[in-house]
Order: sequence, then structure tokens, then C-alpha cells
Amino acid sequence: MRAIDVHVHPSTRGLDTHACNYFRRDLSNVPQTADGFADLYRQQDVKALLIGWHPSTVHEGARNSNDHVIELVSNYPKAFAGVLASLDTGAEDLNSVARYAEELVRNSKVVGFKFHPPDQGFYPSDKKYYEIWEVLQSGGKPVMFHVGFTVLGANTDGGSGIALDYGRPIHLDTLARDFPRMKILAAHPGWPWVEETIGVVTHKKNLYVDTSGYLAEQLPELFQTAIGGRLQDKALFGTDFPYVDLPKALVSFDKMGFKDAVKEKLLLGNARNLFGLAAV
Repeated sequence: MRAIDVHVHPSTRGLDTHACNYFRRDLSNVPQTADGFADLYRQQDVKALLIGWHPSTVHEGARNSNDHVIELVSNYPKAFAGVLASLDTGAEDLNSVARYAEELVRNSKVVGFKFHPPDQGFYPSDKKYYEIWEVLQSGGKPVMFHVGFTVLGANTDGGSGIALDYGRPIHLDTLARDFPRMKILAAHPGWPWVEETIGVVTHKKNLYVDTSGYLAEQLPELFQTAIGGRLQDKALFGTDFPYVDLPKALVSFDKMGFKDAVKEKLLLGNARNLFGLAAV
């Protein structure tokens, strides 16, 4: 297998036009049927982890959901390795959210969870969510949090109500301290707080980071150096597909000149270890 892509939004539902415009992605080049989506990953010899979260900025078409991505993983096991499930942090009854999390933890298709603090409007370190984090920590499945800039609401008045501060990497430092057995994955390098991302991932053993949202040569230079060196055991390949093109991302990664052993960790080994995908 060529790689495990740990950061994939299903192109079958919930495509964000702001994100497509920002990345200059022509939707006609994006497979929007389940068969086409799965075929792309099979043809590239890559397996994907599918995210169940639905952006607040998408109001048209069918909604993405945990049920949808679980169905995709069930129907296309040769293309998709598992689900990063979503939870509603804005729900009035967070106890019911915690109970739902317990159900998801028991689902074998769910290999982890994904949150987008800027879009969902919450701080991961807010103690009101600690009951949920207790469930996820006990479940032993990694939890991904968006960090840094987001294309959602980008270049719109008021950012469409989305605040970047929720995505400061330092909030994950507090979470990693308070939940030392929770494996936490920072999604993206965290620009404009790249140094902060590197700092917290270096300091906390239970913190990891993915490369999503960029072609490899576009990654901040400091981040490129870190994942090829001190963070080589804690960084995972991700695209942010469909906004970043999978074939281009793979070619870009090949051009980086990482040592073979480091490249294997970044593309495959670290994801297998973190998500328990030894059989993939």
C-alpha cells in the first residue's frame, strides 16, 4: 500500500464552496458518486479515514453524517479503512452526546473522532466537555481537532461568524495534560501558529499532527523540517480531500526528499500505529 490518508472528507456529500474556491478546485474534477470516490482511492493504492463532520457553511444538498461514512466504509473496505466520527458539541444535553460517544466507541468501523473547534465554536480545553473527553479517553480511539486557519468562511464578512481563536494549538496542550491517555491528533500544521503546533506536539507524548490542507512543498518550512526530524514518529499523511487533490499530494510528497525510513513512517507506519490499523 502506498499510503493511509488520515484526513478525508467524503466527496459524496457536504462539499463546501468556500473551500473549493479557496483551493481553486473544479468540482467537475471531484468524484461525487460513492463508486467514483472509492475508485480514486483504490487506483492510487491508498486507504482513507473518512470524516463524519458536516461544515456549518454547507446548506445545500445531502448532509454528511456518521451514518453516511460508516456506510461507505462498510461498502468499500478496499478503499476506506475507517471512520473519524463527529459529535455535536453545541447540543443542549451534553450527557446524551457522551452516551452517543459510548455507542460510537463500540463500533468497529469507528477508529477515531474528529472535531472542528472554529466551526463548532468551542474550546477543547473547556471543562464543560470533559465528560465527553473521559468517554473518548476510556475508549482508546484517537481524537482529531482542527487547528489554525480554516478556509470555512474565509474572505467573507466577519468570517461567516467563525473565530480562529478556537483553533489555537495551545488549547490542545491543556487537553493533552488533563487527559494523558487520550491520543490527540492536531489536524493541519496550525498556521499562523506553526511554532505553537510544533511546540505542543513535541512536549506532549500523546499529541500528534497531520499534514493535511497542503501539498507537501507548500507546508511551512519549519514544519517540513520538524516532520522530517524530531516529529517523524508523530506526523501523519493527510490531504483534506477533496479540497486537496490526492494524486497531486502523493507526487508532491515524493518530491520532498525524506529518507525512505522517515517517508514510510509519515505515509503509513505512524497511522497504523496510532489508529491500530496493523492489518491495513
